[in-house]
Amino acid sequence: MRILILGGTSFFGRETAIRLLKAGNEVTVFSRRAPIDGLPLDIRQTRGDRTVEIDLARMAVEPWDAIIDNICYTAEDAQKAIRTFSGRTGQYIFTSSGSVYALFNGSSSPFRENQTELLAFKDPLKEKYAYAMDKFGAETAFLNAFREKSFPVTVIRPPVVIGPNDHTLRAYSYWLRLADGGPLFLPGFAFSNRFIFSKDMARIMEKLVYSEGSAGRVYNAGDSQTLTLDDFVKISARVMHRDARLLYPEYSWLKENGFGFDATPFTTGGDFVLDIRRAEKELDWVSTPAPEWIAETINWYLFSYTGPAPRNYAARKAELELAEKWTMKL
Repeated sequence: MRILILGGTSFFGRETAIRLLKAGNEVTVFSRRAPIDGLPLDIRQTRGDRTVEIDLARMAVEPWDAIIDNICYTAEDAQKAIRTFSGRTGQYIFTSSGSVYALFNGSSSPFRENQTELLAFKDPLKEKYAYAMDKFGAETAFLNAFREKSFPVTVIRPPVVIGPNDHTLRAYSYWLRLADGGPLFLPGFAFSNRFIFSKDMARIMEKLVYSEGSAGRVYNAGDSQTLTLDDFVKISARVMHRDARLLYPEYSWLKENGFGFDATPFTTGGDFVLDIRRAEKELDWVSTPAPEWIAETINWYLFSYTGPAPRNYAARKAELELAEKWTMKL
């Protein structure tokens, strides 16, 4: 198959490109960062800006069996792709986000794909929902194009993606704190979450590429196992052979005492679990066991990563002082 990946030079896009190449496909990646080192030479790299329609048009000179779009963030950019690739691809996979469920009144965990069809938007929508709103706008444009002109789109909604080469460094924020031996604050520790391993994102993309009858469908992605934040950190501590010194103060106390909540990026205000039964049934989806992918990712960060610490780690001293204050309170 001839496959084009828009945004295939980093993180799970890179994993997807490599996986599809190994499966015998002809793979091209398109990115402003291209060409980059580290991709197999058999992967064709093309530089271009996803937001510039003429750059996209260059990629439609020849037809594609499948296009994977990881870098569409607005309805406007979705329309550019629809105009450019209509009739030029057998399949179009759009990577949306599980964050879209936060936009709807009455949406509840576990979040099922049809909640976005049945429920009304929250009013007013806060600025913090801008990313989710733009992603949902792109979804809507693509799905309307499917209904009106048979544009062959499939939408995938992943939760938080964790794995090697994650530039957000969110998971690394916890592992650095375990490594330094100090305590960790875990507000929201009891809430259940669903994550997904970056290599599993590549696997589910591959399943979609080979699937039949997925056009017009929306799929939640995710790990087969739900985890609390407490579970995630304790599994990580076992992998690292560390004693997890975990603190569970009330949210109100942390807020009153100036705690920087960016120190715990996976804290949520409630359960945030995507229902993945549709993917399990229709795509025969089973993820890598959580302890395995957590261990693989930790080992990459501890032994291969050479970049900076997460910005939230700069306030670690103040965080430790606050931990001492909480301990004295008990």
